[in-house]
Amino acid sequence: MQIAYPPPLPHGEIRQLLRDFFMVQGRARIAPGVYVNRNMGIVRSGEDLLLVNPVRLCRRVEEDLRDLGRVRQAVRLGYFHGCDDLYYRDRFNVFFWRQPHSDHYPLPPADQDLCEGGPCPVPGGQVFEFKHSLVPEAALIVPQDGGLLLTCDSLQYWHEWKGCSWAGKWLMRAGGVHRGMQVLPSWRSRATRDREHNLRGLAEDFQRLQQLPFYHLLGAHGQFCADTAHEQAAAAIANGFSKYSGTGRAA
Repeated sequence: MQIAYPPPLPHGEIRQLLRDFFMVQGRARIAPGVYVNRNMGIVRSGEDLLLVNPVRLCRRVEEDLRDLGRVRQAVRLGYFHGCDDLYYRDRFNVFFWRQPHSDHYPLPPADQDLCEGGPCPVPGGQVFEFKHSLVPEAALIVPQDGGLLLTCDSLQYWHEWKGCSWAGKWLMRAGGVHRGMQVLPSWRSRATRDREHNLRGLAEDFQRLQQLPFYHLLGAHGQFCADTAHEQAAAAIANGFSKYSGTGRAA
């Protein structure tokens, strides 16, 4: 049976950000004429590649990806992502990771559940889970260049609107997205349904996140934040959960 995979949307080239970390910025279609940017992280370990929040590439850039190393694993960090995961599973036979119940896109099934305290797709890395979120959401710590935090929708850094259509930019700004580091307002609302006890629990999750060692950050949307991600994350968390005492203190 032939599978109708979603076609690749316009995207950029593979960019090297750290010694063994790369990214591609593509697009996600929200509605007719409404596009926002979408990032795929690429972690290289020896000659093996891990794709984080996969984005399908055109054939030419896919060949560039092959030149970087062997595409061996892929990981889904957020519930609302995953439209291109099955393509990579079938094209490269990747070993696939996602959280239990992260099944907005039900395929492919996980080869290994992504769980805090369990195995990590990155050698020497660490899995973090937002345990109080009502939708599955995770993050990865990659132990290179002082620590790299990879997120999905929860924590993002924006300094420009590149990759967004005019309508996409308007939608993001209307939803509270601004320049700089932020706990994404639309994701926080979905994760808690704005219930007081859920908000308090999510604030505790972000306090735990602040204890992790990282200097850099890449989310599934927005841009790469180099060197100052930890201090900017602390300020964003304090702003996003200002009601809850103790939240936002740096590690």
